[in-house]
Amino acid sequence: MKSRLVTIDEKASVFEAAKKMADNNVGSLLVEKNGRIYGIVTDSDLVKKCLALKKTNCDIAALASKPLVGISADSDLSEAAREMGRRKVRRLVVIKGKSVAGMISSTDIIKISPSLYDLIAEKQSLV
Repeated sequence: MKSRLVTIDEKASVFEAAKKMADNNVGSLLVEKNGRIYGIVTDSDLVKKCLALKKTNCDIAALASKPLVGISADSDLSEAAREMGRRKVRRLVVIKGKSVAGMISSTDIIKISPSLYDLIAEKQSLV
């Protein structure tokens, strides 16, 4: 799990989001409003929902996927992999108590335990 969370305000521009992703070498940002994290925007969201459509004034709040898909901090890697496959997502927020403690990606899981790739990919290919 990555515990260093990179966030962006929902009112930021797509250019600010892209720069923040590049500066922090991440593929997603957690979207916040008034200091509360409520969604996620990915590099894929920026490309597919905005730039590929030749839009330059996209609203981060509108691009963000919400609600967040997450798992408990007590969950193991296989649970995370299954949840990714079931929900068709590549990233999960890790919840501890009532707050976001970190994020885990399918790439993180595959690096640690390549055998769990099937759990991630299996459900995604069925739909």
